[in-house]
Amino acid sequence: MKNWLFLFYIILCASSCSKEEDYNYSYGAEETLHVLIFGNSLSRDAFSYVPSVMEEVCPGLTIDMEILCLNGKSLSYHWDYLSNNKSEFVLDSYTSHTGRWSTTSGISGERVISSKVWDLIVMQEGSVSIRDYDTVKSHIGNISNYIKKRQADVKTAFMLSPASPDGSSALGNYTSDEVWHIIAATSYQLLEQNIVNYVIPCGTGIQNARYTSLDHIGDFGHLSYDGRHLQEGLPCLIEAYVGSQSLFDILCMDMSIQNSKLRITQQWVNDKRIPGQHGNVITGTENDYSLCVQCALQAVETPYGIDGQ
Repeated sequence: MKNWLFLFYIILCASSCSKEEDYNYSYGAEETLHVLIFGNSLSRDAFSYVPSVMEEVCPGLTIDMEILCLNGKSLSYHWDYLSNNKSEFVLDSYTSHTGRWSTTSGISGERVISSKVWDLIVMQEGSVSIRDYDTVKSHIGNISNYIKKRQADVKTAFMLSPASPDGSSALGNYTSDEVWHIIAATSYQLLEQNIVNYVIPCGTGIQNARYTSLDHIGDFGHLSYDGRHLQEGLPCLIEAYVGSQSLFDILCMDMSIQNSKLRITQQWVNDKRIPGQHGNVITGTENDYSLCVQCALQAVETPYGIDGQ
Protein backbone atom coordinates (compact mmCIF):
# COMPACT_ATOMS: atom_id res chain seq x y z
CA MET A 1 0.00 0.00 0.00
CA LYS A 2 1.26 3.48 -0.83
CA ASN A 3 2.48 5.46 2.21
CA TRP A 4 -0.05 8.26 1.80
CA LEU A 5 -2.87 5.74 1.64
CA PHE A 6 -1.68 4.21 4.88
CA LEU A 7 -1.71 7.62 6.58
CA PHE A 8 -5.25 8.24 5.39
CA TYR A 9 -6.24 4.81 6.66
CA ILE A 10 -5.02 5.62 10.17
CA ILE A 11 -7.02 8.86 10.16
CA LEU A 12 -10.16 7.40 8.65
CA CYS A 13 -10.67 4.30 10.72
CA ALA A 14 -12.02 6.25 13.69
CA SER A 15 -14.26 8.52 11.63
CA SER A 16 -18.02 8.57 11.16
CA CYS A 17 -20.08 8.70 7.97
CA SER A 18 -21.75 11.92 9.08
CA LYS A 19 -21.09 14.89 11.29
CA GLU A 20 -22.91 14.83 14.61
CA GLU A 21 -24.42 18.28 14.14
CA ASP A 22 -25.97 17.23 10.83
CA TYR A 23 -28.37 14.77 12.44
CA ASN A 24 -31.29 17.19 12.55
CA TYR A 25 -34.12 15.25 10.94
CA SER A 26 -37.23 14.19 12.78
CA TYR A 27 -38.94 11.74 10.49
CA GLY A 28 -42.07 9.72 10.90
CA ALA A 29 -43.13 6.59 9.06
CA GLU A 30 -46.42 8.25 8.06
CA GLU A 31 -44.50 10.66 5.82
CA THR A 32 -43.17 10.06 2.31
CA LEU A 33 -39.40 9.82 1.95
CA HIS A 34 -38.12 11.56 -1.20
CA VAL A 35 -34.59 10.60 -2.31
CA LEU A 36 -32.92 11.65 -5.57
CA ILE A 37 -29.71 9.99 -6.74
CA PHE A 38 -27.24 11.22 -9.37
CA GLY A 39 -25.12 8.34 -10.62
CA ASN A 40 -24.49 5.57 -13.09
CA SER A 41 -24.91 1.80 -13.08
CA LEU A 42 -23.14 1.60 -9.72
CA SER A 43 -26.02 3.58 -8.20
CA ARG A 44 -28.45 1.07 -9.64
CA ASP A 45 -26.46 -1.74 -8.02
CA ALA A 46 -26.50 0.04 -4.67
CA PHE A 47 -30.01 1.48 -4.39
CA SER A 48 -32.41 -0.66 -6.43
CA TYR A 49 -33.16 -2.98 -3.49
CA VAL A 50 -33.15 -0.20 -0.86
CA PRO A 51 -36.86 0.73 -1.00
CA SER A 52 -37.91 -2.88 -0.49
CA VAL A 53 -35.57 -3.36 2.47
CA MET A 54 -36.75 -0.14 4.12
CA GLU A 55 -40.44 -0.90 3.53
CA GLU A 56 -40.04 -4.35 5.04
CA VAL A 57 -38.19 -3.13 8.14
CA CYS A 58 -40.50 -0.12 8.58
CA PRO A 59 -44.06 -1.14 7.62
CA GLY A 60 -46.10 1.83 6.52
CA LEU A 61 -43.12 3.78 5.22
CA THR A 62 -43.79 5.38 1.83
CA ILE A 63 -40.79 5.85 -0.44
CA ASP A 64 -40.28 7.92 -3.56
CA MET A 65 -36.79 7.19 -4.92
CA GLU A 66 -35.42 8.32 -8.27
CA ILE A 67 -32.06 7.75 -9.97
CA LEU A 68 -30.89 10.17 -12.66
CA CYS A 69 -28.71 7.59 -14.36
CA LEU A 70 -26.02 7.95 -17.02
CA ASN A 71 -24.43 4.53 -17.42
CA GLY A 72 -20.65 4.57 -17.55
CA LYS A 73 -20.49 8.32 -16.99
CA SER A 74 -18.97 10.56 -14.34
CA LEU A 75 -20.75 13.44 -12.61
CA SER A 76 -19.19 15.82 -15.14
CA TYR A 77 -21.79 14.55 -17.62
CA HIS A 78 -24.61 15.08 -15.13
CA TRP A 79 -23.42 18.64 -14.63
CA ASP A 80 -23.17 19.24 -18.39
CA TYR A 81 -26.71 17.98 -18.95
CA LEU A 82 -28.05 20.02 -16.03
CA SER A 83 -26.30 23.28 -16.83
CA ASN A 84 -27.21 23.07 -20.52
CA ASN A 85 -30.73 21.77 -19.87
CA LYS A 86 -30.26 18.66 -21.99
CA SER A 87 -33.06 16.09 -21.79
CA GLU A 88 -30.67 13.14 -21.97
CA PHE A 89 -30.97 11.50 -18.56
CA VAL A 90 -32.32 8.02 -17.96
CA LEU A 91 -34.69 8.15 -14.98
CA ASP A 92 -35.29 5.11 -12.76
CA SER A 93 -38.30 5.72 -10.52
CA TYR A 94 -39.69 3.77 -7.57
CA THR A 95 -42.77 4.51 -5.50
CA SER A 96 -44.27 2.44 -2.72
CA HIS A 97 -47.65 2.85 -4.42
CA THR A 98 -46.55 0.75 -7.42
CA GLY A 99 -44.00 -1.38 -5.56
CA ARG A 100 -41.69 -1.62 -8.54
CA TRP A 101 -39.25 0.38 -10.66
CA SER A 102 -39.92 2.06 -13.99
CA THR A 103 -37.34 3.48 -16.40
CA THR A 104 -37.79 6.40 -18.79
CA SER A 105 -35.26 7.89 -21.24
CA GLY A 106 -34.84 11.45 -22.50
CA ILE A 107 -35.53 13.14 -19.18
CA SER A 108 -34.63 16.68 -18.08
CA GLY A 109 -32.74 16.82 -14.78
CA GLU A 110 -34.13 20.29 -14.07
CA ARG A 111 -37.67 18.97 -14.35
CA VAL A 112 -36.97 16.12 -11.91
CA ILE A 113 -35.22 18.36 -9.38
CA SER A 114 -38.07 20.87 -9.44
CA SER A 115 -40.80 18.23 -9.23
CA LYS A 116 -40.84 17.93 -5.43
CA VAL A 117 -39.11 18.78 -2.16
CA TRP A 118 -36.31 16.27 -1.71
CA ASP A 119 -35.32 14.93 1.69
CA LEU A 120 -31.89 13.89 0.42
CA ILE A 121 -29.79 14.17 -2.73
CA VAL A 122 -27.21 11.40 -3.16
CA MET A 123 -24.30 11.67 -5.60
CA GLN A 124 -22.11 8.84 -6.88
CA GLU A 125 -18.99 9.49 -8.93
CA GLY A 126 -17.56 7.46 -11.81
CA SER A 127 -15.16 4.66 -10.93
CA VAL A 128 -12.11 6.44 -12.40
CA SER A 129 -12.94 10.09 -11.61
CA ILE A 130 -13.53 9.22 -7.97
CA ARG A 131 -9.82 8.64 -7.51
CA ASP A 132 -9.07 12.37 -7.89
CA TYR A 133 -10.41 14.43 -5.01
CA ASP A 134 -10.26 17.83 -6.73
CA THR A 135 -12.22 16.49 -9.69
CA VAL A 136 -14.92 14.97 -7.49
CA LYS A 137 -15.12 18.12 -5.35
CA SER A 138 -15.66 20.26 -8.44
CA HIS A 139 -18.38 18.02 -9.86
CA ILE A 140 -20.28 17.77 -6.57
CA GLY A 141 -19.91 21.48 -5.86
CA ASN A 142 -21.40 22.38 -9.24
CA ILE A 143 -24.37 20.04 -8.89
CA SER A 144 -25.00 20.95 -5.23
CA ASN A 145 -24.99 24.67 -5.98
CA TYR A 146 -27.39 24.12 -8.87
CA ILE A 147 -29.80 22.18 -6.66
CA LYS A 148 -29.56 24.53 -3.67
CA LYS A 149 -30.57 27.48 -5.82
CA ARG A 150 -33.86 25.64 -6.22
CA GLN A 151 -34.08 24.02 -2.77
CA ALA A 152 -31.85 25.86 -0.31
CA ASP A 153 -32.14 23.48 2.64
CA VAL A 154 -31.68 20.16 0.84
CA LYS A 155 -29.20 17.76 2.44
CA THR A 156 -26.61 15.98 0.30
CA ALA A 157 -24.82 12.66 0.61
CA PHE A 158 -21.96 11.01 -1.24
CA MET A 159 -21.97 7.31 -2.02
CA LEU A 160 -18.66 5.66 -1.17
CA SER A 161 -18.77 3.27 -4.12
CA PRO A 162 -17.13 -0.17 -4.32
CA ALA A 163 -13.66 -0.71 -5.65
CA SER A 164 -13.41 -3.08 -8.58
CA PRO A 165 -12.39 -6.59 -7.50
CA ASP A 166 -8.88 -7.98 -7.74
CA GLY A 167 -8.31 -9.31 -11.24
CA SER A 168 -10.31 -6.53 -12.89
CA SER A 169 -8.63 -4.48 -15.62
CA ALA A 170 -10.39 -1.43 -14.18
CA LEU A 171 -7.93 -1.38 -11.27
CA GLY A 172 -4.92 -0.49 -13.38
CA ASN A 173 -1.77 -0.92 -11.27
CA TYR A 174 -3.63 -0.90 -7.96
CA THR A 175 -5.10 -3.64 -5.83
CA SER A 176 -8.75 -3.61 -4.89
CA ASP A 177 -7.93 -2.59 -1.31
CA GLU A 178 -5.73 0.27 -2.50
CA VAL A 179 -8.49 1.66 -4.72
CA TRP A 180 -10.99 1.31 -1.89
CA HIS A 181 -8.65 3.35 0.35
CA ILE A 182 -8.46 6.09 -2.28
CA ILE A 183 -12.27 6.18 -2.55
CA ALA A 184 -12.59 6.22 1.23
CA ALA A 185 -10.10 9.08 1.51
CA THR A 186 -12.01 11.10 -1.09
CA SER A 187 -15.31 10.45 0.70
CA TYR A 188 -13.85 11.47 4.04
CA GLN A 189 -12.49 14.74 2.65
CA LEU A 190 -15.84 15.63 1.09
CA LEU A 191 -17.49 15.21 4.47
CA GLU A 192 -14.82 16.99 6.49
CA GLN A 193 -14.78 19.98 4.13
CA ASN A 194 -18.59 20.22 4.28
CA ILE A 195 -18.98 19.54 0.57
CA VAL A 196 -21.61 16.95 1.54
CA ASN A 197 -23.58 16.33 4.74
CA TYR A 198 -23.30 12.54 4.78
CA VAL A 199 -21.37 9.60 3.36
CA ILE A 200 -23.17 6.36 2.52
CA PRO A 201 -20.43 3.69 2.66
CA CYS A 202 -21.82 1.05 0.29
CA GLY A 203 -18.37 0.17 -1.01
CA THR A 204 -17.06 -0.47 2.49
CA GLY A 205 -19.76 -3.09 2.98
CA ILE A 206 -18.59 -4.83 -0.19
CA GLN A 207 -14.92 -4.65 0.77
CA ASN A 208 -15.79 -6.08 4.20
CA ALA A 209 -17.59 -8.99 2.52
CA ARG A 210 -14.49 -9.73 0.42
CA TYR A 211 -12.80 -10.74 3.67
CA THR A 212 -15.45 -13.38 4.38
CA SER A 213 -16.67 -16.61 2.81
CA LEU A 214 -18.89 -14.45 0.57
CA ASP A 215 -15.85 -13.47 -1.49
CA HIS A 216 -16.10 -16.50 -3.79
CA ILE A 217 -19.57 -15.69 -5.12
CA GLY A 218 -20.28 -13.97 -8.45
CA ASP A 219 -19.57 -15.04 -12.02
CA PHE A 220 -16.31 -13.06 -11.92
CA GLY A 221 -15.70 -13.81 -8.24
CA HIS A 222 -15.32 -11.32 -5.37
CA LEU A 223 -19.11 -10.63 -5.52
CA SER A 224 -18.80 -9.27 -9.06
CA TYR A 225 -20.61 -10.23 -12.25
CA ASP A 226 -18.08 -8.87 -14.75
CA GLY A 227 -15.20 -7.28 -12.84
CA ARG A 228 -16.98 -3.92 -12.61
CA HIS A 229 -20.55 -4.48 -11.42
CA LEU A 230 -21.97 -6.46 -8.53
CA GLN A 231 -24.07 -9.49 -9.37
CA GLU A 232 -27.77 -9.62 -8.57
CA GLY A 233 -28.83 -11.19 -5.30
CA LEU A 234 -26.56 -11.29 -2.27
CA PRO A 235 -23.88 -8.87 -3.60
CA CYS A 236 -26.37 -6.10 -4.39
CA LEU A 237 -28.21 -6.81 -1.14
CA ILE A 238 -25.08 -5.96 0.87
CA GLU A 239 -25.09 -2.46 -0.60
CA ALA A 240 -28.85 -2.21 -0.10
CA TYR A 241 -28.39 -3.04 3.57
CA VAL A 242 -25.78 -0.27 3.90
CA GLY A 243 -27.96 2.21 2.02
CA SER A 244 -31.06 1.36 4.04
CA GLN A 245 -29.34 1.57 7.42
CA SER A 246 -27.65 4.82 6.42
CA LEU A 247 -30.99 6.37 5.44
CA PHE A 248 -32.62 5.18 8.66
CA ASP A 249 -29.78 6.79 10.63
CA ILE A 250 -29.80 10.02 8.62
CA LEU A 251 -33.54 10.36 9.20
CA CYS A 252 -33.20 9.48 12.90
CA MET A 253 -35.49 6.49 12.50
CA ASP A 254 -34.88 3.84 15.15
CA MET A 255 -34.86 0.94 12.69
CA SER A 256 -32.30 -1.79 11.98
CA ILE A 257 -31.60 -3.95 8.95
CA GLN A 258 -31.09 -6.78 11.42
CA ASN A 259 -34.87 -7.13 11.28
CA SER A 260 -34.92 -7.70 7.52
CA LYS A 261 -36.06 -11.12 6.34
CA LEU A 262 -36.08 -10.23 2.65
CA ARG A 263 -34.76 -13.03 0.47
CA ILE A 264 -33.85 -12.16 -3.10
CA THR A 265 -34.95 -14.50 -5.89
CA GLN A 266 -34.91 -14.21 -9.66
CA GLN A 267 -38.68 -13.90 -9.66
CA TRP A 268 -38.52 -11.09 -7.10
CA VAL A 269 -35.97 -9.17 -9.20
CA ASN A 270 -38.15 -9.59 -12.27
CA ASP A 271 -41.33 -8.55 -10.46
CA LYS A 272 -39.64 -5.44 -9.02
CA ARG A 273 -38.28 -4.57 -12.49
CA ILE A 274 -34.86 -3.95 -11.03
CA PRO A 275 -33.04 -1.64 -13.48
CA GLY A 276 -29.71 -2.59 -15.02
CA GLN A 277 -29.64 -6.21 -13.88
CA HIS A 278 -26.27 -7.99 -13.95
CA GLY A 279 -26.36 -11.77 -14.22
CA ASN A 280 -28.56 -14.29 -12.53
CA VAL A 281 -29.55 -13.86 -8.91
CA ILE A 282 -27.20 -15.39 -6.35
CA THR A 283 -29.09 -16.84 -3.42
CA GLY A 284 -27.52 -18.10 -0.22
CA THR A 285 -27.93 -19.77 3.12
CA GLU A 286 -29.23 -18.09 6.25
CA ASN A 287 -25.61 -17.81 7.36
CA ASP A 288 -24.82 -15.95 4.12
CA TYR A 289 -27.61 -13.46 4.77
CA SER A 290 -26.37 -13.00 8.32
CA LEU A 291 -22.88 -12.29 7.02
CA CYS A 292 -24.27 -9.71 4.60
CA VAL A 293 -25.98 -7.89 7.46
CA GLN A 294 -22.80 -7.99 9.57
CA CYS A 295 -20.68 -6.58 6.75
CA ALA A 296 -23.19 -3.79 6.17
CA LEU A 297 -23.54 -2.80 9.82
CA GLN A 298 -19.76 -2.79 10.23
CA ALA A 299 -19.51 -0.45 7.24
CA VAL A 300 -22.04 1.97 8.71
CA GLU A 301 -20.26 1.89 12.07
CA THR A 302 -16.74 2.16 10.59
CA PRO A 303 -17.12 3.55 7.06
CA TYR A 304 -13.41 4.16 6.48
CA GLY A 305 -12.00 0.90 7.78
CA ILE A 306 -12.18 -2.63 6.37
CA ASP A 307 -13.31 -5.29 8.81
CA GLY A 308 -10.83 -8.16 8.65
CA GLN A 309 -7.76 -6.18 7.58
